[in-house]
Amino acid sequence: MDREEQVREDILRAGKKLAERFFVASNDGNISGRVNDGEILITPTGVNKGDMLPDWIVKVDLEGNVLSGSLEPTSEMKMHLRIFQKRPDIRAIVHAHPPAATGFAACRIRLDQEVVLPEVVFGLGKISLAEYGTPTTEEVPQAVEQEIGDCDALLLANHGALTVGNSIMQAYYRMEVLEMYARVRLVARLLGGPKTLNEREVEDLLRVKAGHGWNGLSEDNREIDQNLVQIITNVVLEVLKSQ
Repeated sequence: MDREEQVREDILRAGKKLAERFFVASNDGNISGRVNDGEILITPTGVNKGDMLPDWIVKVDLEGNVLSGSLEPTSEMKMHLRIFQKRPDIRAIVHAHPPAATGFAACRIRLDQEVVLPEVVFGLGKISLAEYGTPTTEEVPQAVEQEIGDCDALLLANHGALTVGNSIMQAYYRMEVLEMYARVRLVARLLGGPKTLNEREVEDLLRVKAGHGWNGLSEDNREIDQNLVQIITNVVLEVLKSQ
């Protein structure tokens, strides 16, 4: 399977997962992935991400010119292009509206100022918050560009969430981790507020992360993200059982 075929297949796979987990509704969300330094595959506008077919995906260049595909690219293409231009290391982008994370974004509450779970430090690191911008305009790309330089996950104020990675599936799994962490934080708030990790404990986690080389996950190691999701799921279940 060549690079383009793999990216196209992974976009379809991630789209189905987003729809199955209700991280998107109707025609919400968008996904993109680099084919090479100058070409990107991106989801079309006006389609459910769980129902896409391979030939619906659009190929564009870094200026947004359509190279192949009969459908119009997502109206949020400017945001994707700005991220790829800002971060050459990024190979994939997932934008969705997972309910809990989007709730924090709607309240403009950051998720990274108080560290609660070690697994999130390992799997996500900094979770930024981009200022609100009118969708489909230059305001959103500009807001995201200001924050994406040093993080791989961010909330979009009053809009949703966005994750990036070195593959489509890594970016998708980071969205799962982000949403599960938002649910943990929500449950913790309902129970009176989380008991956060102190500065020394966070520093220890960062040393462990650096020591294991967890600053980035390869396509071959994407199951690590799955393990993080399972760990966080167990935390939520235990909290709910204790009520």
